[in-house]
Amino acid sequence: MRRLLTSVAVAVCVSMAFGAFVGTPTEAYARKAAKATKVSNASLDAVLGDLQWGMDHAKVMRMLEEKIMSDYRAKAAGITDLAYADMLMKTHAERVEHMKKSYMPLARGNVATLSVSIVGEEFMPDNNEAMITQREDIATKYYFFHNDALYKIAIVYDSSYLGPVSFSTFVATAANKYGEPADEVWDDDANFLESIWQDKGGTKLVVKNKYASYNTFLMVFSQDSVSKGLTAKHKAYYASVNSGPAVSSAIDALTEDRSSTDMNTVDALLGKSTSVNLLAGLSDDDIAIIEGRTTQAKVEAEKKEKAKREAAARKKNDAKVKQGLEIF
Repeated sequence: MRRLLTSVAVAVCVSMAFGAFVGTPTEAYARKAAKATKVSNASLDAVLGDLQWGMDHAKVMRMLEEKIMSDYRAKAAGITDLAYADMLMKTHAERVEHMKKSYMPLARGNVATLSVSIVGEEFMPDNNEAMITQREDIATKYYFFHNDALYKIAIVYDSSYLGPVSFSTFVATAANKYGEPADEVWDDDANFLESIWQDKGGTKLVVKNKYASYNTFLMVFSQDSVSKGLTAKHKAYYASVNSGPAVSSAIDALTEDRSSTDMNTVDALLGKSTSVNLLAGLSDDDIAIIEGRTTQAKVEAEKKEKAKREAAARKKNDAKVKQGLEIF
């Protein structure tokens, strides 16, 4: 009994330790759906406007300034309310000023706050990367550079703008614009995390479900030839940050057998012999796996299929909501 209790306790503690230290969003990448690669007929790099992949940050800032002020002129055209026109002018001038001041080399000493933000895993510190932030009416755009060459644009939608829109509906709206996605990512609990597009020109789009942590969704457009290598490097970096000696020592401490050789710990505390139901509190799925009536793989497959059916139902129910949803 003592050894059985110890084994169960160790398994639970080790599971908790890994959840605490290495349970990061990067793990989701290991569970991509097995699909043939599809190429979108739509051009994904339309998000660039007059920008181009590979532009240096100074040129990007000049062009963003012109874009912001062009947006102001379009909105102000025909307005006779001078107070409102002045408010528009100040808003756009502030956006230009914020954009210019936002340029940031992504060095270890100045990314503490950014590292825990929604774009925290979109870069790696001390890797010749930099970023510009641009505020728009319904979203914030983050322009990422490597060796001072633009290679990625991440778009974070305002949660107040998205309102009740579900992730499956958001993805469906993107699919209306860009065609069927090439791939999807689901986690072990059958939660829909990402949809991925690829176009003929080498631009990639990943739409990420960040609702659980940030109440919003993230669209990441990138130059695939550059981002592919950097993304692999980013994932390796964050895997090392969330593992290493701290995890090893924690696991060693949890798995060390400190039980008495002559008395069960529980029996010693209660002063009597005890009988423990090791299945108490477990889900029906877990009990079925333990008793050999099903397998973990089958349970996960059933969860994923159920989640897809629910997502399809939400997509249908949200059809009216997405009519006015703007997708970059």
